[in-house]
Amino acid sequence: MLMLVGMIGLSACEKAVLDEQQQEEKKPLEGNVIIRTSMYNIVPFETRAVQSVADFSSTLEFVLYQNGTKVKAVTQLKKSDSNYGQVGITLEPGTYKLLVLAHSSIGGNPSVANPESIQFTNSDGYSDTFYYYDDIEVTAEQTTYDVTLQRATSMVRIIIQDEIPFNVQRIRLYYEGESGVFNAVTGMGGTTNSKQTIWYNAMGQTAPLTLCAYTFLRNETGSLNMTITAYGNDASDVIAEKELTNIPMKNHMVTEYRGNLFAAPTTDASFNLTAETGWEVYQQLTF
Repeated sequence: MLMLVGMIGLSACEKAVLDEQQQEEKKPLEGNVIIRTSMYNIVPFETRAVQSVADFSSTLEFVLYQNGTKVKAVTQLKKSDSNYGQVGITLEPGTYKLLVLAHSSIGGNPSVANPESIQFTNSDGYSDTFYYYDDIEVTAEQTTYDVTLQRATSMVRIIIQDEIPFNVQRIRLYYEGESGVFNAVTGMGGTTNSKQTIWYNAMGQTAPLTLCAYTFLRNETGSLNMTITAYGNDASDVIAEKELTNIPMKNHMVTEYRGNLFAAPTTDASFNLTAETGWEVYQQLTF
């Protein structure tokens, strides 16, 4: 029997994924491999508290590889799986590579056939993602593993401080650079540059308004270019726009811009850049 216990952090921009109703009583698990997950929640980065895996993700992927080939994959959805966070799997004794992914992507399950090229559907933006990837030895005897899931993503957090005009209906974040593919073997992003668009409903929103964008860095440090655009009735009705170039990023770090978008004229819109992270101090910049 194999038991895994994972520990991860939750960023301040994360939204806990909670059900309004209690889940059904957990069902007995079958198989010679039992995988269980738990984590540490860090809110607001400095304070640790033990949390359930269900509090920070909506989807779990358990994937096992042998000799470079995927041999078993189980996807759990929090909304429908009463055993969310633990799974039973039957495997022949031997050495396997185990991949565990925790995420809240609403664009569908990632492709996991190759652990060096894990591709998420990006039509609705990426989510904070955590992973574990290493060898495990499966035997006929009960085996217990304590596994720590590491954060795979880096994030840009935009905080718009001035009031949102009544005629603003949508805000778009468009950013490019770094990667939309994750390599679990190296723990870095893939070689493909990411071009990502995220739309936010701005109707009825009040300041401060927080918008988040995730990416996988290809190296320990990197950069993104981002355009923030506020629209009225249609795509031709641009109310405000701000370009942020060469946003400094560091692996597993939050880079935060805080400022005014709707200053008049639009060219006066300004943002202050700070680097906020629960994992390490990076830098503070003002422009």
